[in-house]
Amino acid sequence: MHDVVKILVIFAAILILINRKLNLGLAMITGAIGLALLYRLSLAALSTVLITTVTSYTGIQLILALGLIMIMENILRKTETFKEMMMALKNVVRDARIVLAAPPAIIGMVPSVGGAYFSAPLVEEASSSISITPERKGFINYWFRHIWEYVMPTYPGIILASALTGFPLGKLIVYQLPFAVMVILTGALFCFRGIKIPNNTPSIERRRDNIIKLVISLLPLGIVILLVAVFRIDIVITMGIVIITLFIYHRYTFKMIIDSFRESISWKILLIITGVIFFKEMLDATGSVNGVSLFFKGTGFPLIILYFMLPFLVGMLTGLTIAFVGATFPLLITLSGGAPDIGHMAFAFASGFTGVMFSPVHMCFVLTGEYFKADKGTIYRYMIIPCSMVMLTAVIIWVVG
Repeated sequence: MHDVVKILVIFAAILILINRKLNLGLAMITGAIGLALLYRLSLAALSTVLITTVTSYTGIQLILALGLIMIMENILRKTETFKEMMMALKNVVRDARIVLAAPPAIIGMVPSVGGAYFSAPLVEEASSSISITPERKGFINYWFRHIWEYVMPTYPGIILASALTGFPLGKLIVYQLPFAVMVILTGALFCFRGIKIPNNTPSIERRRDNIIKLVISLLPLGIVILLVAVFRIDIVITMGIVIITLFIYHRYTFKMIIDSFRESISWKILLIITGVIFFKEMLDATGSVNGVSLFFKGTGFPLIILYFMLPFLVGMLTGLTIAFVGATFPLLITLSGGAPDIGHMAFAFASGFTGVMFSPVHMCFVLTGEYFKADKGTIYRYMIIPCSMVMLTAVIIWVVG
């Protein structure tokens, strides 16, 4: 029982620190040090944990992968690849609903701070000939922006989940693919309900040229998905290949490459990864894993409730996928006795991301509401049924395993 109390104290402290806007990485490091103090870890053992944290393959791979993803996002934005995608799509697709949903969906393929604000003007432009409320525009922009975070290897949340659980990234993507499919289906069902959508009239003369432009602009993201999810090539190697190719294709000079590295790397994100790995290693070093697991197994408390509530609450409090994965997955792995079921962890991911979607501090939600001057409560109301359907899918995956 004492192991559970100690873990809950540390977990509560981490939540308080996150809620007070402390960087998640620093909050996790503080929690790890708190664990060391509660378990009276020796300086020698603490040093071992520190060394393992900074030298582990998992930590190094994560940091390299995320750094490279940031660089790719910078390249695609600076070279106006996203803008070319949208122009080509509008000249190819007849269905105006696809044109409306495409801007947030395409831009949402890579993590980008304020990306929802970048796609919002494109949604506004695409809806210029349609009678549609600001709240519905906001719902479309917000909902379709978040299709890919369940499955795209360009997002830090799923990479971190793979690293913490030990499941291959490609396998985790396959298990979570139904969530992304459900987001698309529910978006198609609920985003455009009650709206009269006219057909777009693309330019037939230039249709072939625009199809080629669309395919070329989507190639970098397509190659990343293909190499990681299908051929199971390491994410770091994959990103390195794609970025070098992009530098050559866009004729980057040495100065442009240096500028791209300087502008792209977020030290806050890298600190978060370090903090999460440090916390996970500390859980192992203190032996708290076995104590907590034995306690919950003995009580018979439904694990599915914990797997839902813990990620959901952290996701809602922080609005960050990497936060609920980093803060709760080590604990959930502990509850499973160190050998989690992949279906259960996919369920936990869906639970946490549902919390993220309903978070009032989620930057995409805030920016979307501000741009369209939409009532946030109405957008939340629009999301209730679609999010419930995603969670129903997650329950099925939990049961099927």
